[in-house]
Amino acid sequence: MKKRYWLYLVCLGALIGYFLMPKQVHQASYLAKEWTESEQIWIVTDMHYLSPSLHDNGKAFSIIQNTAAGKDVRYSKERMDALVAQVKKEKPKLLLVSGDLSLNGEKKSMEDLAEQFNVMEAVGTEVLVIPGNHDIASGWAREFKDENQVKTAQVTKQDFEKIFTDFGYAQASQRDKSSLSYMAKPFTNLWLLMIDSNIYADGLGKGAPATNGRLKKETLTWITSQLQEAREAGVQVIPIMHHNVLDQHATPTSGFTLDNAVDLRELYDQYGITLTFSGHIHTQHITQSTGKQSQLIEVVNGAFSMYPMTIGRLSLKENRLIYQQTRLDVDLWKNNANPDLADHQKYLMDVFQRSSDIMVHTALHDDAAYDRQLADQLSDIMTPLNLAFFSGERLTEEWFEEKIYQHPAYATLLKQEPQSRLVDHIDMMIDEMKEGAVDHVEIEWKQKKPD
Repeated sequence: MKKRYWLYLVCLGALIGYFLMPKQVHQASYLAKEWTESEQIWIVTDMHYLSPSLHDNGKAFSIIQNTAAGKDVRYSKERMDALVAQVKKEKPKLLLVSGDLSLNGEKKSMEDLAEQFNVMEAVGTEVLVIPGNHDIASGWAREFKDENQVKTAQVTKQDFEKIFTDFGYAQASQRDKSSLSYMAKPFTNLWLLMIDSNIYADGLGKGAPATNGRLKKETLTWITSQLQEAREAGVQVIPIMHHNVLDQHATPTSGFTLDNAVDLRELYDQYGITLTFSGHIHTQHITQSTGKQSQLIEVVNGAFSMYPMTIGRLSLKENRLIYQQTRLDVDLWKNNANPDLADHQKYLMDVFQRSSDIMVHTALHDDAAYDRQLADQLSDIMTPLNLAFFSGERLTEEWFEEKIYQHPAYATLLKQEPQSRLVDHIDMMIDEMKEGAVDHVEIEWKQKKPD
């Protein structure tokens, strides 16, 4: 029951390529020049895209939408259209996608995304992807017709590489034979280590995809060789992975932090990796850890499929590397006849509110302390708190005092269920929101010298 609660809370996310020659147009652009202040790198994660062709807005689809733990799948295509429009307007140099591209590994969903990525690359934005735990060999791949959930084509490891061959795999300078990890070298002074941290079957999957991630020994050995090559070349490396390498929150960590994260952290410390990006937990968060030789900062982008539709922006300014959380621009919908699009931020907040309400009622029920009136009152507390926590917004001490500590429902909860998971969760969120901003970070950009 406890695992179910936390999973819901945290948002209830090769062979063909070896014989394909990389496109010359991509190879010609790689290693052409240094990354400069004029070129932005965008990062998104947890798109959880569902192809419109896989649902009819019927009863079965409504059930999956209403139980998607804060994610919105109804307007997947519209959000991608808006992202494409923003890419066309601002023309970032790179778009990095750190896993969970699809809702649950539907082949058609990924084929749709590949078409969208082609449009982005046509205007000069290189797209690099890695899979998430929902993408490969998922026995949950479904389409939704009337009242029925119907199995649909899922994606194998080989399928994923084939569909996204032009979005990282054909351009890779090095490939890991044991996973879908690869090294991309878009600049002379920055390489991107794209790590496949997922656990999946060699063929088709049965049942739920694995939530946790683990790197094989062979993959760790391959990563070591890539970091050594970068050190010898005097090039900075930023790793991109779906699972977290650092514990982002006090709870939960199992299933979200990489199972053998300590091995990867040791490598990062040894080779002076100072910044890494991940997703998976759906919260916007930044944490850091000090190793024996260096400090590591991990940035987790909020899920693109949830409020506030995070786009992380990475840029250089003088000798500083700057990350800033931003939001998808949805102004193009402001005059739309559909109110869900005309005020899409409010729509996503409403979707999240319904999910948060379900979470509160479920938590009290699982603790054998269910009282409907109390649950409704606690939902009024938890919804804005959860929303701020997941989106990376920060609330003031005065807000906590007025909206939480002085609220009669919170006093009742403390009196009746002082050891409940809701109390623990409220305390955790408040403590973390007092630790500082998680929407931006700056670090020194050191130009390395070759060994």
